[in-house]
Amino acid sequence: MYYSPYRNQRKVPSRKGYLVPFFVILCVGIIGVLIFNLWGFIFGGRSVNGAYLHILQGSVQMKTWNTEDFFGVSSDALVLQGDEFKTSADSKIIAEFFDGTVMRIAGGSDMVLSVIDDDENSSAISLLLVSGKVWVNKVYSQTAGNTVLEIRGDSVVAKSDKQSIFDFENENDEALRVVAGDAIGIDVLNEAGDKVVDSEIVGVGQEIIFTPDVMQSYWGFRSPSVLSALSDAFKTGEFYLWNIGEDKNPTKFIKSTTGDGQFERVEPEVIVPVELTVDTDGDGVFDAPAPVSDVVNPDATKTDTVKVETPVAPKIVGAALTVVSVGGGQPDDKGVYQVTANPAVIVGNPNGAVAIVVNGLQLKKFKAGDKTWSYFANIDYGYMKEGDNVYEIYGLDKDGNKTPITTIKVFYKKPAPVVAPVAPTNEVSPATPTAEVKSE
Repeated sequence: MYYSPYRNQRKVPSRKGYLVPFFVILCVGIIGVLIFNLWGFIFGGRSVNGAYLHILQGSVQMKTWNTEDFFGVSSDALVLQGDEFKTSADSKIIAEFFDGTVMRIAGGSDMVLSVIDDDENSSAISLLLVSGKVWVNKVYSQTAGNTVLEIRGDSVVAKSDKQSIFDFENENDEALRVVAGDAIGIDVLNEAGDKVVDSEIVGVGQEIIFTPDVMQSYWGFRSPSVLSALSDAFKTGEFYLWNIGEDKNPTKFIKSTTGDGQFERVEPEVIVPVELTVDTDGDGVFDAPAPVSDVVNPDATKTDTVKVETPVAPKIVGAALTVVSVGGGQPDDKGVYQVTANPAVIVGNPNGAVAIVVNGLQLKKFKAGDKTWSYFANIDYGYMKEGDNVYEIYGLDKDGNKTPITTIKVFYKKPAPVVAPVAPTNEVSPATPTAEVKSE
């Protein structure tokens, strides 16, 4: 019988035959996940942590992560982690971050969004200011106060993990200035920029400027005295005045209702002041207009008259609040606090009150149970002026009842400019020539 060696042999599949279907399934799965995520990003309204750049003036050039080319962006552009953007010399930019932090960016600035992180337990923003200057407001939103914000310059890193308003610059020198809120910590790096050699705490109303000579002192492990009060040159500058105006009356933006993803600028609301004419609660404060007993519609009959009840005055209960110090000092023999610091910090005891009100403003940072309260009388925000100032302070209990009013008088005098002493010259007077003595 004829026998073929190939007759009953089976073809054994190669390893390649097993791997190809596996790779096909894997690729299909990856493509499916990418399509699903893309669909959700475009149509599902998923939130993306980043910042919206609102261009009030000028222009912005941006470079996205892992690319090399800059391109122009329109107002309300979304910038994400890893993106870098540059502002034109004449620009005014407002950046709104995912947590409510507001940052205003000066013209001629170059910035990189190094880290933007928001997980369930904490949020963090890390920025590299290559050049330029920024103004940060973390007091608009409680969530912004909880975010750890770091801004790095060439040789220093500023860090804020509470509610603060501050200015950070990296131009000819690096500078940090704290305008309001909580103090800011700043780390000084070594020449290589990879280690911290010293740290400073900058309080409200203070500035610190890192000149080349100052940096040499830090690098030589000599801690220089660099903290000072906010300079007049800074407080009269265009960038400062723009930001102070925005902090008092901020420009707001809302998403357009047309569904085009753009923003609409909302003009600040103009609040008409109420004329104070009547002391309604007997506490000596003229706090409301005279109540009207009858409001009549002139086009209606007499039966359309509406009776308006006179509001019930709150009760005066408990002990008056105690003022401990103003600007760290005590009153003079006339009971007036003399201060030269701006802001002048008013510190007191709550005496059991759950809320503190100073000149009609309730202190946001004071919480029930705190042992002390503080009020920053800042001349830049209109909370103090040169000369005489009067502050009326009272507390509220849990039912809204007021304590008796504590009134203090503060006299603010602008400090005289510090004149640097003139270093004595070490010139040596020429020696008087001695007469030559001739020997006989």
